[in-house]
Amino acid sequence: MALKRVLVVGGGSAGWITAAYLDAVLNGKTAKAVDITVIESPDIGRIGVGEATVPSVRDTMASIGADERTFMKAADATFKQAIKFVNWLDGAGEHYYHPFDRRQKGRLDRSGLRWMTSDRSTPFAHTVSAQPWLADDGRSAKPKGAQDYQSPLSYAYHMDAEKTAGFLCDLAVGRGVKHVLDLVVDVEMAPHGDIAAVKTKSGERLEADLFIDCTGFRALLIEGALKAGYEDYSDYLMCDRAVAMRVPYDAHWPGARKAYTTATALSSGWCWDIGLASRRGVGYVYSSRFIDDDAAEAELRAFEGPHSDDIAARTLKFRTGRRIQPWTRNCVAIGLSSGFIEPLESTGLFLVELSAATLAEYFPFGGEMQPLADRFNAIIDQRYEEILDFVVLHYCITRRTDTAFWREVSKPNRIPDRLASWLETWKLKSPSHSDFHDSLQLFSHHTYEYVLYGMDHGRERIANIDPARLPATPVPRDVQGAVAQGRRVLPSHDDWLRAELGEAYAPPA
Repeated sequence: MALKRVLVVGGGSAGWITAAYLDAVLNGKTAKAVDITVIESPDIGRIGVGEATVPSVRDTMASIGADERTFMKAADATFKQAIKFVNWLDGAGEHYYHPFDRRQKGRLDRSGLRWMTSDRSTPFAHTVSAQPWLADDGRSAKPKGAQDYQSPLSYAYHMDAEKTAGFLCDLAVGRGVKHVLDLVVDVEMAPHGDIAAVKTKSGERLEADLFIDCTGFRALLIEGALKAGYEDYSDYLMCDRAVAMRVPYDAHWPGARKAYTTATALSSGWCWDIGLASRRGVGYVYSSRFIDDDAAEAELRAFEGPHSDDIAARTLKFRTGRRIQPWTRNCVAIGLSSGFIEPLESTGLFLVELSAATLAEYFPFGGEMQPLADRFNAIIDQRYEEILDFVVLHYCITRRTDTAFWREVSKPNRIPDRLASWLETWKLKSPSHSDFHDSLQLFSHHTYEYVLYGMDHGRERIANIDPARLPATPVPRDVQGAVAQGRRVLPSHDDWLRAELGEAYAPPA
């Protein structure tokens, strides 16, 4: 029997990215192949964090058919072209960048080895990418007048998650996606074990052939009804709380909207700082084993400054891990119902995008699901495992010993076996192309190098070399040329936003 009806349960970023993407890709502008409905409760608020993205979001928005400037204005969006990590190495004020753009050197890229055997007077990322230089300059990610989603440099966005969901809701509904505002109160099961329908507070009964669970941590369908199981990551990722604030620019103007995310290590976790059009999003991701909620909020306010004293803060609890079978029977979990890796490296919305795109690729038009579900589950599981390793890397190679949290996260038992094996290998060689060969991977040997060398990991390999004999760190000509070109054609971040998106982006008076 052909599959025709899709019901997305839950809105928010996950629900509306999924609905808009599936509608655009499966239905297009002609006859509808699939009927898509989104049901969300008017009484359950969207979480609204996860405001930083990775470059894949541009392909997602382009596939949905969103005009870039219209989307950015609706989502209060700005550009992101790197993450700046502060105080992760030893807590002494040091920093390094993880940029999105890199000058390619071919398969046998010796950039890491050359940097390790130099005096390291120039940070590693500055020797392989123009973006750290341009981020330091406060440059935009795009020239003025550039086409949608196009730039000489790779980039992503900072965007208000709630406003993004609202924008995609309006776009999808305008194209024929049905929108039901009601609360799901019960899940009706079919005799053979599939989900038959959901029942709502108002008394409606909504049937579908395929249900997509975007109910967040509640996991109403995938766990509440189907008991799909969960693999817990808390042995490796110790942070389980976040306290967040929205700091309007009329309360504090930092001087410019930065085109990068800042992640600053604090006593029991780290703080994000994301500059949107009208405000900053700041938050402290921490472990409740080492600091309580009140103390964490106090530490965040002390770090942010006295202008935050009267700004409301919201505490969020989360459990890191992944659903063992995110596609179980006729239900697919996407977003927080599928799993959660803490916000470091901004992978939350990426996993939503990937799940939506993979579901579209493996969509069960003919009605038979299990072989497609098996492949979908394998792909999503691999991405969670990959992201787990990369996020843990940031913690396990720290030299910080100033608090109990930092002493604990670097212990060997906090490192997944796969990552531990790679770290042993990288004692003998630099990360390289053949280490990672999955075509769908998010993080490559390049991104591992940014973290490893940004935190000066492996310096013991050259400990017996007299520092005076090490050559000065070279900045290759192609990087120098890209920096010079960027400085010629890229305006400041604020200037681009104001010129291209309007006076709403003007710096506050």
